[in-house]
Amino acid sequence: MEPKSVLAFDIDGTLTKRNTYNILPEGLATVLNALSKAGHYFLPVTGKPIAYVSRLIQTNHLTDRGIIAENAGVYRKPESETIEIFEKESVKAICELKEMLGLVPSAGNICDVFIEGRIHKMPVDPEDHSILTLFTDPKFISHRWQFEQTITTEEVFDFLQKIVQDKWDDQLKVIPPFPDGGIQVIRKTHTGRIIDKSLIVDVIKIMFEMTEMPPIAMFGDGHNDVPAMTPKEVTAITFSNAHPLLIDFVKNKKGYISQSPAPDNYGTVEGLYWLVKTNFFKEDSNLVKRILDNTFKDRFS
Repeated sequence: MEPKSVLAFDIDGTLTKRNTYNILPEGLATVLNALSKAGHYFLPVTGKPIAYVSRLIQTNHLTDRGIIAENAGVYRKPESETIEIFEKESVKAICELKEMLGLVPSAGNICDVFIEGRIHKMPVDPEDHSILTLFTDPKFISHRWQFEQTITTEEVFDFLQKIVQDKWDDQLKVIPPFPDGGIQVIRKTHTGRIIDKSLIVDVIKIMFEMTEMPPIAMFGDGHNDVPAMTPKEVTAITFSNAHPLLIDFVKNKKGYISQSPAPDNYGTVEGLYWLVKTNFFKEDSNLVKRILDNTFKDRFS
């Protein structure tokens, strides 16, 4: 069945607390499953690897409608086990960058990273297929990796910026650091277009083999969610505690900014109710409202 609409969600800071798997608020996962069953597909659109998102789907018993991951560098079709890489040829530049950095895995995927003649230990996400993700701040990821921070996040970012601009400016781009100290290097297409979440419409067409696009809503909280909300086909939704750049973008696009924060309050749920009010779900608006009310009526009555 083709989707009647696509409900695209960032993960960290939107559905879950950073680097955790439990979807918040309680009851939202049940609602997302009911909406998917009704044809309004839940679709993760994230910078995380597909394996990470698959664990989130399993942990929350979600219906698998596919995944867009690594900032749209990879995707997986519904209930498929095959990871597809968008513009696979450009992964070569990521491999060359890793070689230049001398990424030598030691215990538990902690790598020796060579920066300005010194070795610094930091985790490199082993599940990435198309990008490079370095974690620079141990306090946010201590449940996964233990290491000593010997260089600041800003210093790592500045170094990566310089070498990418010098050697791979037409093939790679460094994303500004995330709140948890993660830094990602993403790719560009052969025409120079950045491979990021702005490709959401293109990838959805491929995933569901569609010629006409259904309505798409994108829920997000970070600066890297701006690209996903940029296409004209996408309705933008963010939260009171989101990144200021994203809040300004959503305001200018006339999207929705929740009164409550996310993920551990009701920002995402407020966004879903707003979609009902704006007739995003068309003939299913009353059905979607009933689905929401079954779980959240006491909060929003």
